[in-house]
Amino acid sequence: MTIFNSSGWQMKPGSQAPSQRWHPGWLPILILGCTWQIASLTRVQAEPGPGPDITWVEKYVTYQQEHHGALTLTDVHFLAEVAFTDRSDLDGIVVELYVDGEEQPITSYTGNDKLAFTNGYFYPRQTRSFDTLEALESVWPADTRFRWHIRYPDRVDVLAPIRIGGPGGSTDIPEPSTIRLFQHDAQITDHHAIDPLAPITIEWDPFIGGAPLEGSIWTDLVFVLVSDCRGKVVFTGGAPGTDDDFISYEETSVVMPGGLLEPGQPYVFFISQVNYVDHNVSEGVEQLAANSFATELPTRTSGSPDTAACPDPAKPAVYLWTRKTAPGQMEVWPTLQDHW
Repeated sequence: MTIFNSSGWQMKPGSQAPSQRWHPGWLPILILGCTWQIASLTRVQAEPGPGPDITWVEKYVTYQQEHHGALTLTDVHFLAEVAFTDRSDLDGIVVELYVDGEEQPITSYTGNDKLAFTNGYFYPRQTRSFDTLEALESVWPADTRFRWHIRYPDRVDVLAPIRIGGPGGSTDIPEPSTIRLFQHDAQITDHHAIDPLAPITIEWDPFIGGAPLEGSIWTDLVFVLVSDCRGKVVFTGGAPGTDDDFISYEETSVVMPGGLLEPGQPYVFFISQVNYVDHNVSEGVEQLAANSFATELPTRTSGSPDTAACPDPAKPAVYLWTRKTAPGQMEVWPTLQDHW
């Protein structure tokens, strides 16, 4: 999130369990978020078989950063997705999401849904846009619990409920941060003239409230991604199969090596701080809930392009925000719906 396939939100458990990592995102992230990308989470089912490995629900707020540094709110999302190993794992299966205690599902997933693929996992992502966090809270407050049903041909597994807010009964989205870029020992002030050959230090504000999720192997984390106009991720601050671990909530910067960017091309720098608020394992399925934000900073490198022009329209990376969904309903994540 191929170090980092051009797919969604990345998630991972804590560093104390390195054999069970997976983010932005991505699912997402997620699940992007958030999200969004998934690393190598050990399959928790005693006897691996069809069906999801992971469920994910999230309150997720997205911002675009203007070049003078201001953050503009672009969307407030409720996100939900499932992740599984093989494309056929959802064939003949329906996965439904309910508010605990209600009889009608919010949404459902089947093997025919549009899928993202990252680091060995497939996942359909659905979202619902809200104009403000208060509007989202009025529909699904922090004490709301969601319940997943997995309808197999021969049975229905009803998973344990998962809470969408923190243990204290509040929505705990981290304070949003700008992205600061540094090259040649100075902060970049012209985001349309980035040197493609020099290393870039990517910096953000401290993760206030970041911590391990009590009672689980999971810990809050930061996703850092850079993508081009073709939807390809050219840098991630940690990914499976590399020597770089995912970024801890305790860190506030990462260095992108020089030479990864091409001259005269647009790129989007992305950060997300993911606060895990609930977790359980039910019927062999790992279940997670998160509150998070993401900041997207459009940029351009200096110089004359030496590759083909960007597609028109540009193809954003799958975890990026592109537009609000229709009011009052869950939809396929717009980047998946429009471009995949």
